[in-house]
Formats: sequence, structure tokens, C-alpha cells
Amino acid sequence: MDDKIWSALALASAWACATPAHAAAAAPPQAAASTADADRRLADAVMGWLDKILAVPDTPDVDPPLHDAVQALATDHLARMRRVLPAWIADEHAHAAPAASDSDIARALHNRIVNEIALWRLESPGPAYDAILLRAIQRPGLCDLKPRASYLGLLQDVFQAVPPADRPTLLAGERTLLAHWGTPRAGLAPAPASSLAEDEAATIARLRAGAQDPEAPMVPVLASSVLKDPPAEPWDSLTCARHQWGLAQALRRGDAPAQALLAWRYATIRTAGDWMAADGNRGATEYPLTAQRNGVSGWVSLRVTVDAQGRYASAAIADRHLVVPGVRDNPPAAFATVFDTASIAMGPSRFKPVTPKADGSPPGPVIMKIDWSLQ
Repeated sequence: MDDKIWSALALASAWACATPAHAAAAAPPQAAASTADADRRLADAVMGWLDKILAVPDTPDVDPPLHDAVQALATDHLARMRRVLPAWIADEHAHAAPAASDSDIARALHNRIVNEIALWRLESPGPAYDAILLRAIQRPGLCDLKPRASYLGLLQDVFQAVPPADRPTLLAGERTLLAHWGTPRAGLAPAPASSLAEDEAATIARLRAGAQDPEAPMVPVLASSVLKDPPAEPWDSLTCARHQWGLAQALRRGDAPAQALLAWRYATIRTAGDWMAADGNRGATEYPLTAQRNGVSGWVSLRVTVDAQGRYASAAIADRHLVVPGVRDNPPAAFATVFDTASIAMGPSRFKPVTPKADGSPPGPVIMKIDWSLQ
């Protein structure tokens, strides 16, 4: 994927004059025409991006009928997005602040689409689809396939892993999910309290400390990587294998299949931070670059565990509230964790010790709220 998509959208909007978005309706004809031209350029830039995301690679090991069916999905959805983008851009103008610029409109649209992509992969089109998908993503060797540079390229691999008789159910489910772009997802299940990545990390920590073998065996390349000291840096196929193993762990310990699949979905979506370069040398407690560049603000509350002396011991995320330009009618799934790491890092310096208990036992957890504002 292109990590510079935000720059591309901002550039597309900057090609035209920087007339404030709110002024379009009252602007003279020449200025209104310039704003309309900027909107067309922005729509073209977005379509160029989506065309890459939804590209269907010509892969020799994918059955031609399956490839053609996935290509038809992409073609139909791209045509739909070309039709609806002008309305989405107009909607961003309508919700923009009075002093908003064309780049603000581009940023809001970028956020909206990044979030739609995340929602697309989180939402379930029904139990029949989910049952087939759950079997497909557990197939041995799936993570060894060559990485694909597009979402539909990845889906092709998953769909190829199921019997041909099951593929129509998956394809119909994808059509349903793509048709939901731009609509409220009222029934979207929230992320599990404990993420798949957290469960995997806890099990790996126990293994590294000498615990017995996990419920589900690791493939050799994953075991070699995660049990090294220090652990090897993850790469695409290892990340895939780790989440495949984490899913198998959850199912073996008795998690409901629907809940295990939901945890896997949240672990594998592309978040806002995945669409741009890393935060670089920015300090651990500074405003995260992903949040700053996407205009995200809000607050995070921490549940702080306190030791017997009333001092900070550790913390976990208790709750969040985010304001994301362009994301209004759906949860900001792609942005949900954007402040988590920085908030945890900031916890010790913000914490005020509490009075120890007379009996020497640790006080109960303390809820601490950390505000993040761009002002």
C-alpha cells in the first residue's frame, strides 16, 4: 500500500486555489468554479488510490473463474465509488469548520475512506460467510503465500483456500460488505476487552519464561522468531502466522468461534497508522504523528494498578473518546488505538500517588483521564 496517500490527497486539493470550503456557496462564479475543480481533482486522486487498493492481481495459482468474480467485485465497487464520491466530498464541505481549507476537506475524506476500509474488514455479512472464512484463514500454508499489494489480492488467496462450492457465499458476502460503504454500521461488534495481540503476547511471555507448550502448536518459523531473545522483528508472513496461531489458541481454549473470529478481525485490520510513515524520533509521550496529521483529538482513560505504597505500578486502557474529521456516523475503528501507546507512556508522570491502605494491601485501581487536544 502507498504510505503517502495523505500527501497525495493534500496535493490534489492544493492544485486548486485555497478558497475556504464554506465560501463556495457565496463565492463569485470564478471562485466557485475553482472549488469545483479542486473537488474533481480530489475525487480523481481518491479514485487512483482506490484503484490500487482494489487491484486484482493476475495470480497463476488462482482459478480463473474466481479471479474473474473478484475482478467483477472490484469493477462494480469502483464504479459505485466514482458515483458517490462527489456526494461524500459535498458532505465534508457541509460539515467543515468555517475556516476550513481544501486540504482540510482532503484530510476529512482521507479519514473517512481509511475508516470505511477498516469497517469493511470488521463487519460480518452473516454466519454462513463467517463459518467458511474461519475455516479458510486456518488453512496451513496460507501465511506462506507471496504477500499481495492489495486487499482483493489477499482475499483471492483466502477464497482460493476454500472448496469451489463455498466461494459464492464468500463473494456474496463481499458484495454486501462493499455496499455498506458510506452507511452507519449500527450493529458493529466492539473490540474484545483483551485483544488477540495481547493474548498472544501473554502466552509468548509465559513460553519465554519456561512454561509448557501452548494449547496450539506454532509453525517452526514462528516459534524460531518469537522465542528469540530479543524477539525478531515481525514481517508480513510472520504476523499472519502469529495471528493464525493466536486464533487457534483461542478456539482450543473454548472461545466461541464468532468471538475468536472477531478478535482476529480486529487484529488484522489496517489502522490509520499503517497508511503513513512511522512516527520516527517523536518522543513516546508526544502527540502521536498519526493523530496530528489526521487531525484526531479526544481523550483516553487509564485503569492504573497501584502498589501497596500507593504508587503507580502499571496501566491498561479503560476507555476512549475520539473526534476524527470525516468520521461521524460510525465508530472510528481505524483510529481507535491512535493515542493508546502515548497515553500508557504518559501515565507514570501524570499519576498522583494515593494514600496507602492501613492493612498494607494494595489500593484498588485508579481511573486517570488523559486529554489530547490539537489546540
